[in-house]
Amino acid sequence: MATGTRNTMTLVDPTTRPMVAEFNGAPRLDDLKNKRVGVIDDSKVNAKEFLHEVLGLLDERYGIANVNYHAKPSASKPAEPNLIAEMAKDCDYIIAGVGD
Repeated sequence: MATGTRNTMTLVDPTTRPMVAEFNGAPRLDDLKNKRVGVIDDSKVNAKEFLHEVLGLLDERYGIANVNYHAKPSASKPAEPNLIAEMAKDCDYIIAGVGD
């Protein structure tokens, strides 16, 4: 004769809800004419060449007051927070360039 035991199982839902980061983008510029541009180069292949081409077109079409150019040491490393803060203070807009 078999004696039965009843096991209790607990089901767990392994899914999570997406985490949405709060982000308030900067207000859009009305015009790019004579603005200060910041550039963050990710140091991948062809990023520098691409960004210089973009800067040339922006200067030709709108004029650029000055360029604050920063090349990261590696694409896998984020830009330093103090660099981001400095560029936000000194630039009217920033372009983050990706190569490859």
